[in-house]
Amino acid sequence: MKPFEVRRTDPFDETLFPLSAAQRATWFAQQFDPEVPILIAHYVELRGELDVELLDRETRAVAYEFQSPMLKVIEVDGQPMQYVDEKAEISVGLVDFRWTEDPFEAALEWMRRDCRTQLDLAVDGIVATAVLRVGDAHYLWYSRIHHVALDGFGAMTMMNRIAHRYSASAARKDLQPSRAATLRTLYDIDERYRQSDRFAADREYWAGRNTVGAGSSLAEASGPAHIESRLESTLMSDRSCALLHESENHAATVIAALALYLSRMTAKEIVQIHVPMSGRTTAVLRDSGGMMVNVAPLLISIAAVDTVGELFAQVQHELMGALRHQRCSLDDIRRDAGVTSGLEGEDSYAGPMVNVMLFRQEVQLGEVVGEYHIVTSGPVEDLLVNLYPSGDRLRVDFRANPIRYEEAGLREHHRNFVGLLEELIASDSGA
Repeated sequence: MKPFEVRRTDPFDETLFPLSAAQRATWFAQQFDPEVPILIAHYVELRGELDVELLDRETRAVAYEFQSPMLKVIEVDGQPMQYVDEKAEISVGLVDFRWTEDPFEAALEWMRRDCRTQLDLAVDGIVATAVLRVGDAHYLWYSRIHHVALDGFGAMTMMNRIAHRYSASAARKDLQPSRAATLRTLYDIDERYRQSDRFAADREYWAGRNTVGAGSSLAEASGPAHIESRLESTLMSDRSCALLHESENHAATVIAALALYLSRMTAKEIVQIHVPMSGRTTAVLRDSGGMMVNVAPLLISIAAVDTVGELFAQVQHELMGALRHQRCSLDDIRRDAGVTSGLEGEDSYAGPMVNVMLFRQEVQLGEVVGEYHIVTSGPVEDLLVNLYPSGDRLRVDFRANPIRYEEAGLREHHRNFVGLLEELIASDSGA
């Protein structure tokens, strides 16, 4: 059976229900380009004694609590439908790399290959988990997830729940009850939102932003999203790290720097920056799995400001508006503007995405404390700018679509941007 080939089933099966808006967008994007799997993947590096059997048991328990790992997607009369396959096989594989010349690098390459896996969403496990052993007491706890089942926030929530169950069982302590909603409940919440006055107000807000044509890119060529990415990465100076940590507007500072750099390089007075939004505006949504993440297109007018302080204030204002209206997806915004996703006109929304993660993500399994690492956040459409802790400092990554960016050009953009960011961090607000 070919990847993503449809399978029919009884359309009156009571276990079937439609995909949410975010899931449908992911599903259709996957159909549009089936050779580029829309996956996210991460691993937790653990040093210490790990009970793999206990981890396997708690992973299966959490799969039943969250349901996302048991999700199956089929097509009924041309429309994607989902159901929870409670007979799905859930397990944590164990792969030993200690026999290889470089166990850690061999495990990383194994994960990179696995992220290129094409899945049949009607049959294959939509979430895969494995423990990769790279030393006698050194493990990488790995998960690979199709985006139709879980976004990054949901994946982290589920991983932390597994860690909680593992730690409670290992210490023979009482287990906190799960607060995760079922996938059907998440779908119903999404449907109620889309039929509400709140959704209408969110659409009106974004329609008023007039983002069509504001797409801003540093790309040297055009092309579709790509599962592989070119990477440029560097650590910021100690002084810049300290100043940014003291700032109250971490994300605004990075977005402002990128907007200013885009404006200088493209000669555009108004530029567009994409920012991921969790879409989880209630406690129930934050405690659950599912796919809800949205992307907000921020419009930054460089011509409208005279000082660094004014630029920061404008970016902060745009961020607050996006947070208030974050549940309206980029696909809804594009559709309302008459831009059809996946076609040439989508370039009017093209541009880099900024993801600022200044928290250090540690995961505790019993007495073993591990550090969280991202393998992939999914296919890169244009350029992804990540800022995150690395040791005692902050790292700035450029992950670029290799179809759109050459290596030399990306390296120069990365170097120049980091220089501008550090300059902006050190600047007085009146500069």
